[in-house]
Amino acid sequence: MTDRQGERRRHARFPLGLPVGVRLGGRKTPVMVELLDVSESGARFAAADAEVRVAERAAFGFVIPDRASCQAEGRVVRADRSGRFAGQFVLALEAANDAFVGFIRLLEAET
Repeated sequence: MTDRQGERRRHARFPLGLPVGVRLGGRKTPVMVELLDVSESGARFAAADAEVRVAERAAFGFVIPDRASCQAEGRVVRADRSGRFAGQFVLALEAANDAFVGFIRLLEAET
C-alpha cells in the first residue's frame, strides 16, 4: 500500500502553532489551546489541561494581520488523553466564515 492509499484526508493540512480560544459545548469561558494545524475541513489542537469529549461542539477564531477575524466551528471527532497524541483533539469543521476560507486559500497558494 502506498502512503497516498493510506491517506484519508481530503484537504492539505497547514501547520500554524497559534494560541487560540476555543468555546466547547456551551461552556461559559473559552479554553486556551494551541492550533497545531488547519485545513479546509478540519483543525487539530493541543490542550494540556482541557477535558474535551468526542461529539462536543466547538467554535474558535483568530486574527491574521490585515485580515478580518477568521472564525470556524464544528464537532470534535477525536480527543486523545494518552499515548502519542496526549492532550490533542481534532475538530471536523461544519462552518467557516469568508475570512477563514480566504486564509486557507492563501496558505494553499503559498505552498
